[in-house]
Amino acid sequence: MSVQLKDLSRAYVAAFNAKNAAGCAALMADDFSLEDPVVKRVEGKEAAMRVVEGIFASCNKLSFVARNIFADGDTTLIEFVLTLDDKVLTGIDLIEWRNGKMHELRAYLDV
Repeated sequence: MSVQLKDLSRAYVAAFNAKNAAGCAALMADDFSLEDPVVKRVEGKEAAMRVVEGIFASCNKLSFVARNIFADGDTTLIEFVLTLDDKVLTGIDLIEWRNGKMHELRAYLDV
């Protein structure tokens, strides 16, 4: 299962990096929740997609690169570098998976 979750995590990274909102949404469960230092917490796929689309719209240049992806059970951890125009953010995304869909993503930034 962990190999499959790593592949799903890579698909999420590729979709986000390409500003592919539909690709990101396809990986989210309907009851998906997103937590990060900026938005705090949003519940539901639609609310989370508004946040994701807002990130995409807020910058001209976006790069989302996974340094490492770790998997254990139904959880993956993506160590990432996110570049939004001239701002470079490093951190981790901790993703809980259910039935091949992201159920929860908690983002932590190195500040």
